[in-house]
Amino acid sequence: MPDSYILIKGATVISMEASGRDVLHNCDILIENEQIKAVGHSISPPTEGNVVTIDAENCIITPGFVDGHHHIWQHLLRGITVDWSLFGYCCHLRTVYGSLYEPDDVYFANYAAALSLLNNGVTTVLDHSHIMNSPAHADAAVKGLKDAAIRGTFCYGFYQNPTVPGDLASMATDKFDQAARINDALRVREEHFPNNDPKSSLLTFGIALDEVPMQSQEQNVRGLETARKLGARLSTVHASVISDGGPKAEVVEQFDDADVMGPDLVFSHGGWMTDSELAAVRSSGAGIVGTPDTELQMGMGYPVVWKAADLGCRTCLGLDITSNQGNDFMAQMRLALQTQRAREYAHTVHREVGRKTADILRMATLGGAQVMQMESFIGSIVPGKKADLVIFRCDDIDTVPVADPIGTVVFHTSSKNIDTVIVNGRIVKQNGQLVGVDWQSLRGEIIRRSQRLRAQAAEIDMEKPEAEFRSIFERAMHA
Repeated sequence: MPDSYILIKGATVISMEASGRDVLHNCDILIENEQIKAVGHSISPPTEGNVVTIDAENCIITPGFVDGHHHIWQHLLRGITVDWSLFGYCCHLRTVYGSLYEPDDVYFANYAAALSLLNNGVTTVLDHSHIMNSPAHADAAVKGLKDAAIRGTFCYGFYQNPTVPGDLASMATDKFDQAARINDALRVREEHFPNNDPKSSLLTFGIALDEVPMQSQEQNVRGLETARKLGARLSTVHASVISDGGPKAEVVEQFDDADVMGPDLVFSHGGWMTDSELAAVRSSGAGIVGTPDTELQMGMGYPVVWKAADLGCRTCLGLDITSNQGNDFMAQMRLALQTQRAREYAHTVHREVGRKTADILRMATLGGAQVMQMESFIGSIVPGKKADLVIFRCDDIDTVPVADPIGTVVFHTSSKNIDTVIVNGRIVKQNGQLVGVDWQSLRGEIIRRSQRLRAQAAEIDMEKPEAEFRSIFERAMHA
């Protein structure tokens, strides 16, 4: 097959290399197949092969954003949890809606959600997928991500949803139990991910571990050991989301005591982690993902990623639940940055605040690549890395003048400014529109399936599961 090239001309490029503040003006980028071939001024087009030229005057280019924690299957439920607490979310969405999903619901949710991420400049995602109600659900989840052609790691969730919506006791008679899920995860690994090397495979396989507060230390450690035996590239787990208001050692301490910490671990949230746990994360090379919207709304503590980054941990941002907020990654950057600035405000006279805009853009790009153990080939714009790029057109009333390119991206753009998105050297969004997507047909599927799920959920009596979950939360909070 002949080589294919994309030549991007005349852009402002935020490379995210070195200090993360490197901005190149009137810059060209040459992409050869899936890789960045050259970055510089006045690059000549290749004389052979297929060449696509993009005029990027008045455009800013960043690396693709990396979403380190997302429950993609919830895309059909977007907006229903905007006023819910963590208790309400776990009780209603996880024990009711999660049980109502059919395999095709999972496919359309994953496909549409991944496309929405691409539309918002997210080129890499870690999908914490706890909707594995059957092998067919697992196959549908993987197919949805692969059909959307997003880069990422699909993390097969061991978590068991009730077979009868709202009835926790029904899990006891579920034939697709923990042992069956482990066997099926191995099948998924072998069938769908024969090549689990992220340098050569766009989507890779990982494991999403069970909910920590509902298990013993022995069970949590055994879950991680099982994930590694299954060949998981990454293992992700919700960490330190429930507290009575202060730091409380939990799963990181459990793993550290058992000497099983490692760089393949990704901890989401972590707002109540202790200093010793953060030290264990740093020394092991594991990562921490902050999801500002849900953490602030649902009492998970303030985003810990700034403190973790100061201590030398790998840190990044995630979107978490589309049943709550949208997929606008710039909004997550702003929320994370401004919340920390407010917390650290010093009542003295200074010209500048301590936390810089470039730091949060780094966390959204190269930081995410580091958390997902991909920094050697994504996360910055340098020759030799994969061509995952976002081109912002900044010539409209909301972005002109561009005095500070980094500030413009973080504070003044939205998805409407994203003109072009490139993943692995392939244009997936062009001229502000997703490429090759039958939106009208997909829109109908999303609406119809969402309406059915909401109607079914409305018929469930939640008095008993709410009482059961309340006792679980109270035990976890005061443990």
